[in-house]
Amino acid sequence: MISPKIAIAGGGTGGHLAPAIALAEELVERYGKDSVHLLSGGNDLERSMLGNAGFDFTCLPVSRPRAGLRSKATTVITTAIAVPAARKALKNFRANALVCVGGYAALPGAMAASLLRLPVFSLEANAVPGKVTRTIARFARVCFAHMPLTRNLDCRVEVVGNPLRKAFLKPAARADAKRALGLDSRLPTLLVIGGSQGAGSLNDAIISAAAELESLRGRFQVLHITGSADRERAERAWRALGIHFRVTAFTHNAAIWFAATDVALTRSGAGTISELLAMGVPLLMVPYPHAADDHQRSNALWVASANAGVVLPEAELSPARLRELLDVYLLGDLARSRASEAALHLATPDATCVILDRILDEIGLSAAPSDADSEARAAA
Repeated sequence: MISPKIAIAGGGTGGHLAPAIALAEELVERYGKDSVHLLSGGNDLERSMLGNAGFDFTCLPVSRPRAGLRSKATTVITTAIAVPAARKALKNFRANALVCVGGYAALPGAMAASLLRLPVFSLEANAVPGKVTRTIARFARVCFAHMPLTRNLDCRVEVVGNPLRKAFLKPAARADAKRALGLDSRLPTLLVIGGSQGAGSLNDAIISAAAELESLRGRFQVLHITGSADRERAERAWRALGIHFRVTAFTHNAAIWFAATDVALTRSGAGTISELLAMGVPLLMVPYPHAADDHQRSNALWVASANAGVVLPEAELSPARLRELLDVYLLGDLARSRASEAALHLATPDATCVILDRILDEIGLSAAPSDADSEARAAA
């Protein structure tokens, strides 16, 4: 059997990097480390996550656009400059195909792959496909979507779920995960997370709710991923309340934190959603109101429609409303159990394997046989 060589392009945020790492993990498990190479923009988060995961990667000199014409012009120029660098990386790797996971490094990767006549595939984790995904669709054979898309694309779309890293597929038992983090295994645990690097408004909301939450002391505990700016402030607030807590600015070991979680107060980025759903965690979702095309609201509505969580607009993020939701979902066993079951039903733990198998089939390479298949042939 010929081992494939699959390049993966994109990044910029944890939500884009996590599915890239998930696909890379599956490729390495099946075919070895030489089967995958990643192309990214090389920001600090990308270097940290990809370096921690141990994969080979090439940094492309592409700039993410920000407000203002100068920034947008810089992105256009750096994207054009990055295409030859991506082409060189793909040729040196001898790639059979390119998978784009979103983020601005994906675009020069797709353009370079098209010049090399390599098959291009796309992943879209959000309900509303972003500008990069819409552009890459012109080059792509298939877009593998996490949830039903709200816009048509210029390529075939298959709704199969979001790739999950190995650590999220076989999580620790909830009580064991709590003990590993120094928490009380008997208490319900609230996770506060605004994505891979935190969210200031969520931190502000939960800290400002201190007066409402003080009466719940001893009835729940907190895990809080704050981002670097708010770590010390959050620690002081939870300590003053006398509520058992663990706070971090960022963690590479999100799987153990999510496994220890009973309910999450979170933004509704698609990557975080897919990983929490896989753990059966009910979601109290506060969509980022300035997200492109309001895509986080669409993501949250999809989860809420399946009864796996509730949508809490940022404008309604009051201490009283937070207390109300915690009473129902964190302290209420029945509501939490029902929402947890709905979350597990909505999760797609097989998405990584399904997507990789379909890519391999599209490019004419057989998927690796399962252990059961190998044993059956050996017995025959």
